[in-house]
Amino acid sequence: MPDPEIWSLNSKKGWPKIAYDKGIWIPCPDPEFLGAAKREKWAKDYATVWWEVSGFKHGKRQVKGLQQALLEIQRGIYATQPCHSVVINLPNVNVLPLPVMVATWEAVGDKDTQLRVLVHADEPEAVEAPLIEPFTAEKLGAGLKSQYLQRSSQGPDLTGVVNYAWRVEDMETDVRVFTACPDLGRLQAAMADIDQLTNTISVEPL
Repeated sequence: MPDPEIWSLNSKKGWPKIAYDKGIWIPCPDPEFLGAAKREKWAKDYATVWWEVSGFKHGKRQVKGLQQALLEIQRGIYATQPCHSVVINLPNVNVLPLPVMVATWEAVGDKDTQLRVLVHADEPEAVEAPLIEPFTAEKLGAGLKSQYLQRSSQGPDLTGVVNYAWRVEDMETDVRVFTACPDLGRLQAAMADIDQLTNTISVEPL
């Protein structure tokens, strides 16, 4: 069976649509579709708004710091992660921005087998066998969710990983939502937001 995370297997019929909560999520557009000036403006605008509504005293240094953090996420995430859309969880300015990736792949092979592949049910780098459980989202229906820890590639620390996957039969599309974070407390605190985010995701015709 071909690897579902190869770009050539993008869904031919569907594209992810995310109706995210604009108070805690920041949309992260693909930098290839933005020029350098627009990328800077995107990051600066969101950094400015987030600090202004935070209620905390701040200045140019704080805004610049968040702006650079958003730019670093944007530059790295689309270059290294197999995804089509990204939103950044940032409920307040006192926590690390956490990117959550969404991908729509062509539905291939047996549904149950493929969903297990998409949630990395047999991830060889997991410290222990991933926790796999059924997970239902409002618009995507019944799917799977996995959670596991893996060793950091740059040291002994652990990274928490979360994956979700669904098959949308009428669109011949498999949907994967995933994130990873070395700050396990930050990831755990975001889980309710991420679970709720999946309820806002739909697959729209191309």
